[in-house]
Amino acid sequence: MAIVKLNLARNCLKYLIKVYGIKEIFTPYYTCETVWTSAKESGCKISFYHIDKNFMPIQDLPLDAFIVYTNYYGLCTKNCHILAKKYPHIIIDNAQAFYAPHCGMADFNSLRKFFPVQNGAYLRTTKVLDERFSEDNLELTPTSAQENFEKFVYNELQLNKEKQIKTISADVERTIENFDFANDKKIRQENFKIYKRYLEKFNNINLSIEPDEIPYCYPFSPNQEKIKSKIDKSNLTLIQLWKNFPQSCPESEFLNDTIALPLTDSNYVEKIISTILD
Repeated sequence: MAIVKLNLARNCLKYLIKVYGIKEIFTPYYTCETVWTSAKESGCKISFYHIDKNFMPIQDLPLDAFIVYTNYYGLCTKNCHILAKKYPHIIIDNAQAFYAPHCGMADFNSLRKFFPVQNGAYLRTTKVLDERFSEDNLELTPTSAQENFEKFVYNELQLNKEKQIKTISADVERTIENFDFANDKKIRQENFKIYKRYLEKFNNINLSIEPDEIPYCYPFSPNQEKIKSKIDKSNLTLIQLWKNFPQSCPESEFLNDTIALPLTDSNYVEKIISTILD
């Protein structure tokens, strides 16, 4: 098993399409649009599938197909293993599950989604390209949406311009070497459980956390209009995930208006809960 260190998770998918010569790929309708655009930019045909309330594919997919499955919020590792037993060519998108173990034909994660770095993604694969890529030298100041929303949006726009596969920057590798992963895991698990204790009854999404899972966020889809109104009127800076599903999509019943509640700032967690419960 090789670990290929690239600059962005989306480029890990481009790498896999190239190394495996993938002509068609099945992706969830409910996932980050960079998955679709990366496949399209690689000249790969996209076929969509929908998921149910357990975040599992609704329909059976061709057994020999190349399939991307998203480890949603870092809370669907069990689903990943179930699907990997059925589909030999499954690719696990762990962009929201940095700490998840390897699963499937290949998997990739995103350092940038979890840590204060400007790039970085680890691709685990048994097949590699005999090709060298240039290092990502785009200079960005890492920030969360809560810290500086304008800067956060600027960073996203700049990264969207990065179309070529590149390797992780040396600066990011040095930063990651000194990162306190144990403390990060502890804080994420603790704050997820706090959210769940207070907000579960108001949430359309019902996902449990396994003992070894380290989530990206607490996914919150409010089941009451008054709670949606409180959040809209508050001064909280929150990211809405993959919104505006057509009513014809099964995901619209339980995933529209889903917000990624952050886990790494305990003071902000307390502020969010107080706003919702007030």
